[in-house]
Amino acid sequence: MPADMQLLVEKLREMKDMYENAIKNGEYTSLIRSKKLINILHEYVIEELKRRIEQSWIVTDKKIYGFPKVKEQDIVIKPPEDDANNVSVGPLMVINVRSQLSSIEKNYDTMFERLFAEALNIHNRFPYTVLGYIYLLPKVGYDPEAAKKRRVELSERYNLEKYIFSFSSVANRRNPHDAPWRYERMCLLIVDFEKETPEVMESMSTFLNEGIVSEQFARFYTFKHLSIRGFFDDLHKLMVERYYLLFSRSQR
Repeated sequence: MPADMQLLVEKLREMKDMYENAIKNGEYTSLIRSKKLINILHEYVIEELKRRIEQSWIVTDKKIYGFPKVKEQDIVIKPPEDDANNVSVGPLMVINVRSQLSSIEKNYDTMFERLFAEALNIHNRFPYTVLGYIYLLPKVGYDPEAAKKRRVELSERYNLEKYIFSFSSVANRRNPHDAPWRYERMCLLIVDFEKETPEVMESMSTFLNEGIVSEQFARFYTFKHLSIRGFFDDLHKLMVERYYLLFSRSQR
């Protein structure tokens, strides 16, 4: 079952309204320091998972003891341990969700280093864990200086090719013996917030028509494996394949 794009657009519209209202009301700084905005996208991810996985297996804001550090993960799939017969197998799946609506170029290095380290930290201890990552970016970023003056302006242009290349380089981990710093699936969620109803952009031809990638780049790279449409189905399939005996036992 492909991702529910209608629900996604509804959640993106909710994010847009919350973000822009916060700017207009002088609450921009407090909003971006809170989790209120990104929690809207978390809600969408949880709804998608509930369509595929027993709800009691879905845990949010869970600390995972990776190696070398303990870190809280956004959404974790883990079987409940409700009696003496259940033994912990560690996290079956972990999905983290981030967004960067402004100061995009400024935060690239920190973002990518963290991305790389988070996968390595979990896979070092749990090589069979299926990792997914969703990163939301606007087609054009909001101007943070205008926001501080209560003005909604989308003016930041950034190098989208760099993001597509970088995310592709750490995506599509094939099996538990593949590089631990890779993710099983990545989603680069590019959204046009300039439109009244946000529009998800998910093809290289769209990026080319908008002038945000070059013809040469569009010839050599694809965006299909970074799209949201098959993201949850792919993760679910990989998880069931790796933990088939566990899932078959739970369905008896």
